Amino acid sequence: MTGRENALHAIAHDGKAEYIPSMADFEIIMATDVVRERPPYALGQGGSGYDYWGCWWEYESDIGGASPLPGREPCKDITKWKEQVKFPDIEAIDWTPAKAACDKLDRGNKLSMFFWESGPWERLHALVGFQTALEALYTEPEAFKDLMQAITDYRVQMIPLIKEHYNPDIIINLDDFGHQQSEFMSRDMFCEFIKPYEKQIYDAMKENGIICCHHSCGKIEALLDDIYDMGAQMILGLFYPYNDPVTAAKKMGGKLLFVMSTNAQLLDTPEATVEDAIEDGMRQLRTLGPHDALIYTPTTSRPELTNAMMEIYFKHRDEYNPYK
Repeated sequence: MTGRENALHAIAHDGKAEYIPSMADFEIIMATDVVRERPPYALGQGGSGYDYWGCWWEYESDIGGASPLPGREPCKDITKWKEQVKFPDIEAIDWTPAKAACDKLDRGNKLSMFFWESGPWERLHALVGFQTALEALYTEPEAFKDLMQAITDYRVQMIPLIKEHYNPDIIINLDDFGHQQSEFMSRDMFCEFIKPYEKQIYDAMKENGIICCHHSCGKIEALLDDIYDMGAQMILGLFYPYNDPVTAAKKMGGKLLFVMSTNAQLLDTPEATVEDAIEDGMRQLRTLGPHDALIYTPTTSRPELTNAMMEIYFKHRDEYNPYK
């Protein structure tokens, strides 16, 4: 059985997987040069810049990433979003680079994951500003919902085009729902203002034969049932230590697979040691592995840490294998 076949069985929870899959069985498609939800800094193509919505992203070299710069939001009044928000022209997208990206994929042995930034909530607060977005939940709920629906409609239109040009097995829909201490809003508000729109996106993915993976940074434990109800089959997140993998595994094992449930704040620093990496790898296996809830993920911050974590994976994965 190839890594691809084993991972597909694990995602389906059909009892046919032979071992806990790892991210070595997957390949990431970074298409920021085509689907410009952010400037293509992740591809090494410059730093700060505009995305194709007109949002300015300020690159910070010390973290190797960018975020929308406060004060430069294109939409100054959420009630006037129809006049102030310029949606990308789908017909004008140049899909030419897609072929070169796809030619590099090992589709026979690995699953391809399309990395799709800025889900509807992230896009909305990039357009209007984070504080304004949160305030609008209370002050302008109808405008908030109308803009969320418009962004969702755009995203749904993009899915068959991504399918046509990249044909990914999985789409990772990036939409952060929390910070380190809690979710951004109550569960009731999440279910009213966020969940219905995310579900439309996941429904469209499934209609196009695509596996659904949700990415969220931050603390998301209170929303796991809702993320599953939205249609997600995988979560890239559940970062440690501000999420409890033991509770998540017992609750969602056999339903969701968790990817990259790492202590990134430790492992992605120069101070991280091989011993830290080994402990993180063992924690993944111990807490999520036995519950049919894990796609094992090594850190990619430094080769010696990655190698140590993969050695631990191959040495111990059978001890925690839920598929025996």
